[in-house]
Amino acid sequence: MRNNSKLLLALKAEKSNVEIHKHSAFQIVFTVDNPFDTTIEKEKHTGIFGFVIKPQVAHSCVCNHSNLIILNIEPYSFLGKLIFTKLGQKNAKIFYDNNEFQQFFEISQNEFSIYNMVNSNSQNQVMQLIDERIQQSIAFINENFKVDNISTQDVAEHIFLSPSRLATLFKQQIGSSISKYLLWTRLRNAIFLILTEKDKSLTTIALESGFYDSSQMNKYMYQLFGISPSKLKQKSDLIQFLDVEPN
Repeated sequence: MRNNSKLLLALKAEKSNVEIHKHSAFQIVFTVDNPFDTTIEKEKHTGIFGFVIKPQVAHSCVCNHSNLIILNIEPYSFLGKLIFTKLGQKNAKIFYDNNEFQQFFEISQNEFSIYNMVNSNSQNQVMQLIDERIQQSIAFINENFKVDNISTQDVAEHIFLSPSRLATLFKQQIGSSISKYLLWTRLRNAIFLILTEKDKSLTTIALESGFYDSSQMNKYMYQLFGISPSKLKQKSDLIQFLDVEPN
């Protein structure tokens, strides 16, 4: 079983509204048929083709007449860094037509597909290098996220930095706090198990992902993704993980 790829894409076709929420992932949302409406950071945008947002940006979607593709991108991934660089100081980019979307990811209309989008020529644009200490922090979190009391202090001691310095450096490099990234890692594992271990109970999955119980997992999954674990399991045929990290 593989659940530690650097890039997670949760892909789903939606035709229902999503309430205001925010999460620790970069997110790409686009329609495959009719325009939809969104509210991002309290500003409403109507009749759009899609959007890209940074982590922790509050947003919602109204798509009663649209099917959406929703991609949640792990911050510590090639595509996450690419989006971070392309957005610059902006928290979001709204696309009002298909051409804007394709230009952002540097893909042509004839080549359009999810794989081409994330494996576009933009891979040749080398972004900022991730500090080795942050790489070590990420590795430590990935190895220990199942420990329910892991803290920023634990991560800081592992890489010989003060907690305050680590918190600042992590936020600068990754765009998310350590606690939010830890939560994202646990939810990523839970989502993977929900989609691949369908016979496991949600309680077992919660415990195996570092949560106290299924109620805590349910709370955070709904807060960060706008969907409950039980509903996620029901829609499992519409969701998949894609590993498209460059070699």
